[in-house]
Amino acid sequence: MPTRREFLCAAGFAAAGGRLRLLDTKGEKVAVTCGGTTILEYRYSTARPKSYIHPLCLADGRPVTLDGPKDHVHHRGLMVAWSEVNGIDFWGETNPGRHGRIVHQRFERLREAPAAEIVSVNHWIAEGKLLLVERRTVRAPPPAEGVWLDWTSELRTAGEPVKLAAGQHVYNGLGIRFIPAMDGGGVLNSNGTATIEKANGEAAAWCAYHGAGAGVAFFDHPGNPRHPNAFFVMNKAFGYMSAAPTFREPFDLAAGQSIRLHWGVLAFSGEPKAEALQRRFQSWSKEAR
Repeated sequence: MPTRREFLCAAGFAAAGGRLRLLDTKGEKVAVTCGGTTILEYRYSTARPKSYIHPLCLADGRPVTLDGPKDHVHHRGLMVAWSEVNGIDFWGETNPGRHGRIVHQRFERLREAPAAEIVSVNHWIAEGKLLLVERRTVRAPPPAEGVWLDWTSELRTAGEPVKLAAGQHVYNGLGIRFIPAMDGGGVLNSNGTATIEKANGEAAAWCAYHGAGAGVAFFDHPGNPRHPNAFFVMNKAFGYMSAAPTFREPFDLAAGQSIRLHWGVLAFSGEPKAEALQRRFQSWSKEAR
């Protein structure tokens, strides 16, 4: 059943002539458009080491993400990954060491209304062994005050226990690499912190990065383990942010155990407004499953 917010957004965009559409380019990507404007593309080609979203756009179609830049080719738009899964790197792609792949298996659901919904199954595979089965759900209602995503990753261990750890890379979890125009940007979190140095590693209900007239906020659902979780954020030499639940402590999962991680993502124009973001967090916390 659609939430009240989704219903109102859908009604408003229907009146304005906008409509959500999904276009599946088989084996490559699912594009989500509203009124003919692309708001995101979900990329799932098995030729890539991960499945991820790029571009993530503002409501007017301007992208805010970067995919595979030369300085960090493993930065794939908006993505979920970990640098240590039983000691194997599922974050990096070309750096020295043992690497795994997050491989798309199938779509369980592709739906256009009342919100675009992409439900996929991914296998986290390394050295011929299945370590994790991920059921990923991405939901996007018609844009209202920005492009909103509801992202859930349910990770279940396969035949052996799994340690999800950051190691030397505290920016694990849900991460986003911003376009170069947003480098050197600012930050604001639910604690009122507005400096990169303090916000980096600080636990918060939400954290927003902004620059060049655009921004993205991540929301940590109250049902997540260790809520409120830490966020990683940087603006030099480039802009990057992640919701990082293993910033300070790993997750140890027994064989057959699962963990559910639930985030909200808002791509918006202008600078972040604390009161509006807090209202969005409170509303989403009550509505989100």
